[in-house]
Amino acid sequence: MKKLLALALLMANVLVWDANAQKPKDETKDAKKEKKEKKDKKDKEEKADKADKKDKKAKEEKAPKEDKAAKEDKKADKDAKKKEKEAKKVEDKNPTVKPEPKKVDKKTEKAAAGDDKVVGKDDKGRTIYEGPKGGRYYINSNGNKSYIKKDN
Repeated sequence: MKKLLALALLMANVLVWDANAQKPKDETKDAKKEKKEKKDKKDKEEKADKADKKDKKAKEEKAPKEDKAAKEDKKADKDAKKKEKEAKKVEDKNPTVKPEPKKVDKKTEKAAAGDDKVVGKDDKGRTIYEGPKGGRYYINSNGNKSYIKKDN
C-alpha cells in the first residue's frame, strides 16, 4: 500500500515537472516573436526617418536663394552671439577685472549701527562709527560690524 502511494506521488511529480518544463519553451517562442516584431518596427521607423531626411534635403535644394541668404544671416547672428558669450567668460576669468563690492542698504546700516556716533568716512568711502566703549567700526557688505584697529 505504501509502495503504491509513493509510486502515485512520484508519477504526479513527474507530470507536474514535465508540464512546467514545457511552459518556458512556449514563452521563449513568444519572446522570439516579440523580438522579431520589435526589430521589424525599428527597421520600418529607420527607413521612414531616412526617407524624411531625403525629402528635407530635396526641399532645401529646391528652396529659393533668398531663403539660403536668410539662413546664412541667422548663422552669422548665432556666431556673433557665441563670440560675445565667450568674451564675457574670458572677462569673468580675467584677474585684473575685479567685481564691485556689495553696498550696504541704509536700513541695514542704520539697524546695525543703532544709536552709535558717526565719526567720519574712511578712504574707501565707508562710514565709520564709534561704539559706546570707544571702539571704531564700519558696516561691511554683509551688514555686520567690522572693527578697526587703533594706531599707536
